[in-house]
Amino acid sequence: ARRRARVIVDLDLLLKLASFGLSVGAMVFAFFANRQKGNDERFKAGSDRMDRHELRIQTLEQSVRVLPTRDDMHELQLQLVRLNGNMERMDAHLAGQQEIMKRVETVVGRHEDHLLKGQKG
Repeated sequence: ARRRARVIVDLDLLLKLASFGLSVGAMVFAFFANRQKGNDERFKAGSDRMDRHELRIQTLEQSVRVLPTRDDMHELQLQLVRLNGNMERMDAHLAGQQEIMKRVETVVGRHEDHLLKGQKG
């Protein structure tokens, strides 16, 4: 009877240890499974964020590609200087034309006065 009681106690202890081992195993499995799931979600979110950043970078690169270069800006500056020189020459020419028009108006005014005085007298 003692032997039987001991076998029952050993069997009971073995069942308790097996139950405890299964519980610990289930906890470890759940920990790693949930941890892996959390990591997968974080990796997915990080990957999506990197994709968005890549699209933004591509958009910026395309925008920068069409911007004028330093040489383009220098050429534009040279053209503006030439245009400014042409405008100054036109100003000088127009000033001369204006002086000629003043003299013509003076002469025409004198002719008018002469003709008007000649009709009255």
